[in-house]
Amino acid sequence: MANQRKAMHAGEAVAEALREEGVERIYSVPGSHIHPIYDGLSRVPSVRFITCKQEPNVSLMADAYGRLTGKPGVCLVTAGPGGLNSMAGVAQAYGAASPMVHLGGAVPLKADLEAFHGVDDPAFVHDMFKKITKWSARVERIEDIPEVMAKAFHIARSGRPGPVHVELPRVSDYSEYILQEAPAILPPYQRLATVVAQPDPRQVDHCAQRLMAARAPVLAAGKGIIRQGAMAQLSQLAMKLQAPVICAQDAIGVIAEDHPFYAGHFQKARCYPLCVEVLARTDLVLGVGLRAGAAEMSELSERAGEKNLMLVGFDDAPNARYQGEDQCVADPALFLTALLERLGDYQRPRDEALIRQMADGKAAVRRSLAENLAPHANDNPIYPGLLMDAMNAVLGDDAVVASDVGNCQMWARTFRRIATPESFMQSGVWNAMSFGLPSAIVAKMEFPERDVVALAGDGAFLMTSGDLPTAAEYGANVLIVVLNDGAFGQTYMQQTSIYGHTYGTAFKSPNFAQLGEACGAKGIRVSDPRDIEAALRQGLAATKTQPALVEVMVSRHPYPKL
Repeated sequence: MANQRKAMHAGEAVAEALREEGVERIYSVPGSHIHPIYDGLSRVPSVRFITCKQEPNVSLMADAYGRLTGKPGVCLVTAGPGGLNSMAGVAQAYGAASPMVHLGGAVPLKADLEAFHGVDDPAFVHDMFKKITKWSARVERIEDIPEVMAKAFHIARSGRPGPVHVELPRVSDYSEYILQEAPAILPPYQRLATVVAQPDPRQVDHCAQRLMAARAPVLAAGKGIIRQGAMAQLSQLAMKLQAPVICAQDAIGVIAEDHPFYAGHFQKARCYPLCVEVLARTDLVLGVGLRAGAAEMSELSERAGEKNLMLVGFDDAPNARYQGEDQCVADPALFLTALLERLGDYQRPRDEALIRQMADGKAAVRRSLAENLAPHANDNPIYPGLLMDAMNAVLGDDAVVASDVGNCQMWARTFRRIATPESFMQSGVWNAMSFGLPSAIVAKMEFPERDVVALAGDGAFLMTSGDLPTAAEYGANVLIVVLNDGAFGQTYMQQTSIYGHTYGTAFKSPNFAQLGEACGAKGIRVSDPRDIEAALRQGLAATKTQPALVEVMVSRHPYPKL
């Protein structure tokens, strides 16, 4: 009897599950429907609680944690508005294949119409999350909490990782309890093993045979290679095959820019020049870490041709989108490891001409960007490319740059020097604005010894600035770089291009440097292009003791063509 478990409330059961899963951080905004979980976590010292100030940032932080660590990021929000306000980051994690456990309070199981934080259907939040998660669960009995929580973590990290949603209803509108008032004795928590798609040896052999027979193979890398930590295997395979490596735009960083076979990213209408060249001459593209049916595959098929395309898909399991012997589903790391073992001692002769072509192509891009900057050296407002060039000058290869959505993202994607997946973090295909600051805060907490930059336009930063005090409060001393042009710049440019004028896209920005000072950061405003590099260095020096915000007064210009 000495080992008999104590009875616990629902909040304590959730806290126990998080402890047993080894959760290190939780991102949350408090609310009355989740008080019991807060109470349970108050007695779990192994979990660091991050109290955010804006509910959208809660899920964005959990997404960033999942990307940076490979472990499920956990966030906790209250019922109704809390869940809906945090949906953007959950959908983003789904598109980015980022593991997340999204926990929410909920209205009572049989709530009245117009219940507190509710509408007519008590399960409406649960139903909304079904389409943007791998699994959405509404717990109905306290006895089910251990099983549901274990399943949630299992699904989030298995196969193609992604978000899951678990909500826990309150007993009544204003009850202090979740699910039931009486505590219950629950079974010990048991973790479920992670499951990934194993490579089929026959498919590995088929792939190896086609690669060895190809005249000019190309490797197309997706974010699955980053998520499953297979960058080293990708590089090794590229060297063995003497094959250029291209990547989807949301997998930038899967291979370093100084790698001999780096050929840049592909995307509709704005491919890296080397990417276009290698796809024009290839007779076989092996895609790994991509998904059948995704937009990126349409682009590859269009450029390389269906018959020249093989795919190792990044999904939980095969489905109807995968057809024929040239398409399969497997964990990217396991498949690449098996493929390298199958190729064994096979090694293509060193292709000096191709290596020289690749180096010359990259040098030509950098040269063209430098030439693009020259006429704008003294522009006032500041030409955005000058800022991006200065960032390359002051940041080392291990620096983390989390870019928000919009013009800043496009300028950074053009200019940023790439060494690792953290060299240029971006939201991905979901493109949720306000990505930069919350992602940078998480990155600084995980990598305190590295320089971490949040890059944002003024419009995007205004959507997320409520957590600038959070950065200061938790010692996440990031450098925030805000491009101030008084507009939602990308939509401003798009409207101008389409209609010849713009409407509803310009606004009056605050003084962001002063805003930074008010929130505990070092604030610096730059309006002279000659001061950019010095301001960035001053900001980085300040991050030894506090966050820093460098506001750059920029002009509106089309992005340079590569």
